[in-house]
Amino acid sequence: MNFKDQVDCYQAIGAVLASKAPAGWREIEAAITLSDARVDAVVSCTTASGQREYLTGVPMLARHFYELARLVSTEDKGLYKTCDFKLLASGKYESNFAY
Repeated sequence: MNFKDQVDCYQAIGAVLASKAPAGWREIEAAITLSDARVDAVVSCTTASGQREYLTGVPMLARHFYELARLVSTEDKGLYKTCDFKLLASGKYESNFAY
């Protein structure tokens, strides 16, 4: 899948995460680790009642985060090693990268 820019990629990530979260979720957090072409993800969400649940089997998530790494990479830094991504139910998101 080719994204036109990182915003397009963020929207795709948000859509697949939201599709696996239970109704009424408040926020979703994804801790991503990238090692060469391998992507490891730990994804959790805060439910409407305030409980934390882990999400598994999120379709295309690894591929989207790998594509995001390519989009935000720089020649001197290369691909990120970790990404902490947070999505709020309002649609706002934030991401932090470590290289």
